[in-house]
Amino acid sequence: MPYRLLQPDGSFRESERPGTLGGNVTLKIYGRLDCARAIASIPLGYWKHRVFFEDERAAIAAGFRPCARCLPEQYAVWKAGPQPLQPYPWAQRPHRPSPSE
Repeated sequence: MPYRLLQPDGSFRESERPGTLGGNVTLKIYGRLDCARAIASIPLGYWKHRVFFEDERAAIAAGFRPCARCLPEQYAVWKAGPQPLQPYPWAQRPHRPSPSE
């Protein structure tokens, strides 16, 4: 049975191998397949928003951010934002409304 993996352009591709990471397409968060938070969300109906990625590079390229619970080190780097002279793989940070919005 082929697996459907989300691509950076938003399309899906079939693969003979399962993805290594899962994500929530609504929240734009990716994480480990055994993430306790993701598993706890399944009975709440969030399985409808579940997508899978071949690897972390594909998740980042699709605009997803790391999960704070199951990927705390990657999340801390993402949360800190770009650092001078350091590579910053996450394409964008979430919109944070200003006090005037």
